[in-house]
Amino acid sequence: MATSVEAGIERYDVRTVVRGGVVLGVATAVGVAIFALLSRPMDGTVESVVQSILILAGGAVFAYYPAAVVRPRSAEPIAWAATLGFLGAIVFTFLDTALLRPLDIYHWTWDQIGGGSGFWYIPIWWMGSAVLAWLGSWVYARTSASSGTTNLSAVIGVTLGIAVVLTAMLVVTGLAPFHAATVALAVSLALVVHVPLAGVLARR
Repeated sequence: MATSVEAGIERYDVRTVVRGGVVLGVATAVGVAIFALLSRPMDGTVESVVQSILILAGGAVFAYYPAAVVRPRSAEPIAWAATLGFLGAIVFTFLDTALLRPLDIYHWTWDQIGGGSGFWYIPIWWMGSAVLAWLGSWVYARTSASSGTTNLSAVIGVTLGIAVVLTAMLVVTGLAPFHAATVALAVSLALVVHVPLAGVLARR
């Protein structure tokens, strides 16, 4: 994603949204493969640190890539950006089923819990992906409300900074262990916090 993006021209035609969803889905598949391959030779704290870094990077991409493509400044484009995130999850599901699963590069514990089926949790992944893109686009729209450009690097930095602080709070208080799943939760909560914060900063 570019450091600075022109925010004045919203782009939410079908071609742009679908193409963006395909790119996001492919990027997700590559990220998941890297996550799985790097995790194999690692364990303990080193594994948790590497996985956490990858989760932070992946969360930033899924939250803000749709916004960078659509450039939302109002409600309808924000919805289209969320749609782009949803399409990215759908594309990833196809790639995962056709390519990653046959390669057996990671264990499918969730399938085992569901009696051999992944369809009890895959729709939740689709909804979660749409929500991440929706929140990221909301932050983007609020940030660009008072300016013609949006510094994505700065916006992402704030979200990830909040996520790191929330992760530390969850771990130090004993509410959650230091784990990639905790970081994923913190990224989601950081986006929720960043939405009103972006509105406050935009009014200054």
